[in-house]
Amino acid sequence: MRRRAKFALLLCLLLAPLTRAQVWQPMGPPGGDVRTLSVDPANRNQIYLGTSDGHVFRSGDAGEHWTLLGRAGSRLDSVITSIVVDARDSRVLWASTWTQDPTAGGGIYRSDDAGQSWRAAGLAGHAVRALAQAPSRPDLIIAGAVDGVFRTVDSGAAWERLTPVGHEELRNFDSVAFDPADAQVIYVGTYHLPWKTADGGAHWAPVHEGMIDDSDVMSLFVDRTHTRRIFASACSGIYMSEDGAALWRKIQGIPYSARRTQVILQDPEHPATVYAATTEGLWVTQNSGSGWRRLTPGDWVINAVAALPGRIVIGTERLGVLLSDDGGAHFRAANEGFFHRAILALALDRDRPGRVLVALANAPESLLATEDGGKSWTPLGPGLKTQSLRKIYATPDGWLAALQRGGLFRYSSARNSWAAAGRLDPVTAKELAGASNSTPGRGKSPVIPGVQFAEPVLDMAFSSSAWFAATAHGLLRSVDQGETWSLLPLGPMATLPVSSVRASADGARLWVVSLRGMVFSADAGKSWAWHDLPASAGAALWLEVSPGADEDTLVAAAEKGLYISRDAGQSWNRVGAGLPQAPIQNLATAGATFLASMRAGGLYLSRDRGRTWTRVSGTLAEGFFPAVTTEEKALTLFAASATEGLFAIRFERTEHSAIPGNELPQL
Repeated sequence: MRRRAKFALLLCLLLAPLTRAQVWQPMGPPGGDVRTLSVDPANRNQIYLGTSDGHVFRSGDAGEHWTLLGRAGSRLDSVITSIVVDARDSRVLWASTWTQDPTAGGGIYRSDDAGQSWRAAGLAGHAVRALAQAPSRPDLIIAGAVDGVFRTVDSGAAWERLTPVGHEELRNFDSVAFDPADAQVIYVGTYHLPWKTADGGAHWAPVHEGMIDDSDVMSLFVDRTHTRRIFASACSGIYMSEDGAALWRKIQGIPYSARRTQVILQDPEHPATVYAATTEGLWVTQNSGSGWRRLTPGDWVINAVAALPGRIVIGTERLGVLLSDDGGAHFRAANEGFFHRAILALALDRDRPGRVLVALANAPESLLATEDGGKSWTPLGPGLKTQSLRKIYATPDGWLAALQRGGLFRYSSARNSWAAAGRLDPVTAKELAGASNSTPGRGKSPVIPGVQFAEPVLDMAFSSSAWFAATAHGLLRSVDQGETWSLLPLGPMATLPVSSVRASADGARLWVVSLRGMVFSADAGKSWAWHDLPASAGAALWLEVSPGADEDTLVAAAEKGLYISRDAGQSWNRVGAGLPQAPIQNLATAGATFLASMRAGGLYLSRDRGRTWTRVSGTLAEGFFPAVTTEEKALTLFAASATEGLFAIRFERTEHSAIPGNELPQL
């Protein structure tokens, strides 16, 4: 399942004539990756946070709570490298970005309303890695990009290049810093070594004496109390100069293994205190670099740090935001409102509203469950890694996981762990072994009678009478809640590859997508009928059935689009106007309301059983959603984002409210 990504949210669902939509509810899980932190110099309780997908969050209470403001730019792969709060007006923010697609570059963005909205402010197409405002001349802003150093003196209306075009060394800039007293003096760090200009960029000189050659200078700052003292963090360590970068000396005290120092920061209230955010924890010196000590565990990756009166705020990978109010002796999580988790898979218990399981990428605990609609999340024990997951399911008997390499794992709440589950009956094991050995290009099958179920499961369905598993060697059925599995032949073909399966609540009706087409049963698999899509559709990939009373409405994802049948599969039509031809990632249906997530990003909503579609608008709606689903008993729709966690929107029935018109929620 693809990781790209980027963010989550849900959509307006109108399930009945007397249903009214409520506001979107973020469900978490809290935390995620932080790329940058910036403090408002006029109000140090106000902090801004930037992410690797262009999103900006704000805290107004020194990091205790966070609010998503929006995205700087429109791209889903924009990495925010710096946020600068304008010293003249706290409502004005500047953000520098580069894109993960190297052909797109990046640019500068500006907000005039404290991050609520953003507009392009120059250097479009340039991968900008650093941004700084001159303390002594706040109208001057410089940007360090992969292709040069640029400046603006007119709020971004125009940018002037300060470095020569095509220079062999003056490129790949990673950090910039002004002399606090003299805006003409600028220090810059490249992927190779540092440089300096004393005349506002007219002339540049290398300043790397004493620094290990080929050091990527990731961060620079000039001591505001002693402007000849410069600190630089590089891949080879931390350096300090006492003479305006004429000579550097490597600071001792931080182990060589912690060489990736992302940021160095001087405490605003205590100039001798300097923090080093490294890939092996947060370090501090309280004597201007003479001695260092580590404040956090060594396995924490710190990307950003902010020093407030009496508080240290750090932004990490995986752990989100952490605060210390005792000088770094203890840190606590502060991720309320900061939902930036990458969800790989989602399972929803349709019989127990509010019970959800998510599989996360790059998280301390890869599998988290909530029993209360996201108010609290609990890690679900050891024994299973997201790298091995294909998909997760909510069965009538608990959580189940299908592995990429094959087989099923079941979660035991009594043992708080996952373990292999399910066996093949001897006859089925022999048949699958024969089918596997006869497949061209495959070696001897690992399937042996009497061993654990080892088939890769592509899809599952559950009914009150049986469970079903779609595999490359046939449709499997279990009538003992997954303990034993046997082949359910699709007519005369027992081992026909199956990619998708759906079942009615009682198990009487089955809908299957196989290698040769679609085949349905109305008598629990005793007999089957084949159904074809139009020739122009290409092969069917998977099938979705509107649950409940409208099971004659079927939606099939095909190679060339989305098709719908309203007569139990007898006839098919291309899904209605407004839905692009781009491949569908996932689809959720609930009565007349359909929600589709696209592989290329974005969500589309239909409120007339797929006849017409509208793209969901808003910042989050542009993201990638690996999974969407419904919880009908609670009138809820869920969307799991590739970057922003899980969102839900719930509806309540009212006696007098009518269905809204065509308005859609702004996410």
